[in-house]
Amino acid sequence: MDNFIYKLIDNHPKKSIEIFDLLLKVEKHFKSDDFELKGGYRAFAFAIYDFCQKGILYPVKTSKTNGRNPLLYNKYRIILKKEYDSTHLEELNSFHPKLDKSFYHRNSKAYKEDRNYILELSKYLSDIEKSSWLNHRCTMNERSFEIFNDEKFLDKKGRVLLKRLGISLDDLNCYKALEAFFYILFEIKEKLNVLIIENKETFFSILKYLERSGCKSLCGIRIDMLIYGEGKKIVNSLKFINEIVAGTDIEKIYYFGDLDFEGIGIYNSLVLKYHDYSIVPHIKLYKQLLSEAKNPPPLKTCQSEISIDKFIENFDNESREKIIKILYDKRYIPQEALNFGRKNL
Repeated sequence: MDNFIYKLIDNHPKKSIEIFDLLLKVEKHFKSDDFELKGGYRAFAFAIYDFCQKGILYPVKTSKTNGRNPLLYNKYRIILKKEYDSTHLEELNSFHPKLDKSFYHRNSKAYKEDRNYILELSKYLSDIEKSSWLNHRCTMNERSFEIFNDEKFLDKKGRVLLKRLGISLDDLNCYKALEAFFYILFEIKEKLNVLIIENKETFFSILKYLERSGCKSLCGIRIDMLIYGEGKKIVNSLKFINEIVAGTDIEKIYYFGDLDFEGIGIYNSLVLKYHDYSIVPHIKLYKQLLSEAKNPPPLKTCQSEISIDKFIENFDNESREKIIKILYDKRYIPQEALNFGRKNL
């Protein structure tokens, strides 16, 4: 029966085949009594399973199942035999059972491109000694070098490879090391107030001011931790805060950056990405900027206009109007407009 089914599949003119039609042709060819003697529907179903395992057929899962026992999908995609030679099919099916080969059964070009990496991963998983190293958690780069002799592979092309094979970083018991940021933690408390400063100069100015004043507060707001945001970098690196203050509640995260579209864009991104935290502008510092810069300079760079609604909703009406006018007149106020050396905040 298997050979006859294979011939029907091989000669089928379309890229997919209806399982009901295929079964009818098999039953008609062998006639009822002979069909049952050869194992009937159960033998037919196991032949289909075998063709799937060999990469000849692939189930169209959206077609749903036929409700019979054993279950078959109503439609199967035919993998063109000419896409693979027999050696590659045999090789693909010999890979470690943890690896899902279905994507590569359907994509011969991708298989040829990824073959060497799949071989390395399968070889690693199949090696009793090396696979035991998965019991020990390590960084993604360390595991990447261990498996592929390339510490950067998993962070680049390797992510696509793992997805295609149905493998995650958790399966490889490794993690992506968090990008760190520069910070000063003044004192561990039950609840922390954090201030993120966009630019380096202002970060050090505020740090010196807090050290000099001794009260560790700005405009009446206690600051327990000061972070240098390094521009947009903080959007990805803020998650590192969990490594520093694990188990400690964060009451609020205040943000203070340049008063321009880019600075507000960083704030918007932080609020969107870290919605578990209460992230707000340090309103009083921004109001100090508005008060200090009587004649805001024109923008030195071309900045795209973005939504500022989330940002300005924190301010009073007078401050909102000032901010809107500055931004849409293509002007800005840098953090450096506040001189903390002569300020008493």
